[in-house]
Amino acid sequence: MMEVELKLSLEPSRAPGLRRHPLLAGTKPVTRHLHSVYLDTPAWDLMGRGMAFRVRKAGSQWVQTLKAEAASVGALTRRPEWEVGLPRGHHDLDRLPPEALALLKGVDVDLIGPAFATDFRRTTWAVRYGEAEMEVTLDVGVIQAGVRSMPLCEVEIELKAGPREALFDVALALLARTPMGVEPRSKAARGYALAGAVTPAPMKALSPPLDKDMPAGQAWALLAEAALAQVVGNVPGFLSTPEEIEYLHQLRIGLRRLRTMVGLAAGIHLAEPAWNAALKAVMADLNGARDWDVLMAETLPRLLAVLEDAPPGPALARRLAREAAAARATAQAAIAAPAFTRLVLEIGRDLLTPPPCDDPLRHWAAASLEARWQRLLKRGKDFDRLDAAQRHRLRIAAKRLRYTADVLGSAFTGTHGFMTRLGRLQDRLGALQDNVVASRLLAGLKSRSDALLFDAGRLVGVLAGEREGQGQGGGKAWRALSRSRPFWRAKAGVRSRKH
Repeated sequence: MMEVELKLSLEPSRAPGLRRHPLLAGTKPVTRHLHSVYLDTPAWDLMGRGMAFRVRKAGSQWVQTLKAEAASVGALTRRPEWEVGLPRGHHDLDRLPPEALALLKGVDVDLIGPAFATDFRRTTWAVRYGEAEMEVTLDVGVIQAGVRSMPLCEVEIELKAGPREALFDVALALLARTPMGVEPRSKAARGYALAGAVTPAPMKALSPPLDKDMPAGQAWALLAEAALAQVVGNVPGFLSTPEEIEYLHQLRIGLRRLRTMVGLAAGIHLAEPAWNAALKAVMADLNGARDWDVLMAETLPRLLAVLEDAPPGPALARRLAREAAAARATAQAAIAAPAFTRLVLEIGRDLLTPPPCDDPLRHWAAASLEARWQRLLKRGKDFDRLDAAQRHRLRIAAKRLRYTADVLGSAFTGTHGFMTRLGRLQDRLGALQDNVVASRLLAGLKSRSDALLFDAGRLVGVLAGEREGQGQGGGKAWRALSRSRPFWRAKAGVRSRKH
């Protein structure tokens, strides 16, 4: 069978509020104690194939379940699974159907044994919502791997019959009264991480399989799904280890790719999504943390190297660390807030139905890229005479073209040279912007300590000197890019314009 479900995290203190939700009031819940043992080989062969194999005890009954690799969009998960009863608590592969056993081909099944376990109380409500039938479950317990453990508290909404949109409608109704968070990881994924089978890492941008002749509406939806998956995939890491700044960086890349898709919506005759304002608000909530991350990880070490003979005092370092931590806490609060969960659910619901645009991807992609290319050329005219504000606008135009080319470039060949030159220009302009932002953060510090303010002023002075030199930089990168032949013109027949 195909399992279709939404998974959301919940603070244990919020569980009583969920139980009292009006949507669940008309149904008598069923509560069971579930103990599951997940199995794998010592080399984690099943995990490597995206599978989860468990034996679960529910009351006096034993059940064996094999789940294949999942496909996820935001909070929605779809994955094939096979479930069979067992006479006792030992796995028995012979009871699985042939299509499930085929997935184990090449695995030494004799090596399969316990890897980790889950132990929790599950409360289930059978819910009918319009034409849809589903189960809402609340799981509260623990995941255990040897001597290590982690708490478990989550809500799953599993579709039994009816349209998938109903899953999101029920989730949004529950969220309206009970704050919940985004949880993209299965219990198995968290168990494997706890057992040391995998080291969690930031999720980079995904590239869905696209065909240049596929309908543009379908391509738009696939690209938006990939961006949403990147956003959601970085949430657990950012919330648990915010000091690992790459999680926030990759989360913001996913958000920017979503914003790119919003900007491209008009090209497929799609109105601006209702969730765009919330998307922009979340991005704004994260900007401060990213600015401090860049200052602390990239800009500050360079400035300290310049002042190595007379370094700033430790008070400034402590103050900067506190400011960065406060900015990260603000960003974490935004991602943990119900508003972010609502945004993810609303986007996921919209993406269930691709926009009805049958124009070929290659035509939409070429027209979209050309429009942004012309905007870039206009912004960069008379490059050497541009002031700081004009170069900032040019940087934004370059960034928008870069993100558009990143998501649509797979419809073309021969993209490498152009993308390399575009990246160089963006790097040059980005370095100037990082300087400006760092200067603003340092100059904005308030303190009663004259020594701390003096040290901050010294850093601002170094940045001013760098900025003076950077102001004339980028000309070579601009000329190399502006003289390039855009890769989309050769394949799509877009007429070249002189510039």
